[in-house]
Amino acid sequence: MSAYAIRYADRAAQRKAALSAPQRASLEGLEKRISLNPFGAPAISNRDNSWSAAFSGGFITYVVSNRHVVINVVDLVAI
Repeated sequence: MSAYAIRYADRAAQRKAALSAPQRASLEGLEKRISLNPFGAPAISNRDNSWSAAFSGGFITYVVSNRHVVINVVDLVAI
């Protein structure tokens, strides 16, 4: 199976761009993991067709489109 592509909504993309270098590196590691399996650990179901997964310094909320094999990140929160 091929990896899922990851797209960011505008607001989430802006927040991603503002991350510190260590947070960005942690997020990139998370992106690699969820692109291979967006439903497995460390993802947590939000029970509304969306998923959340944490990285060092924040978390993302995303929905998965199997039709287009895409993960759409709808929000990114930096802590």
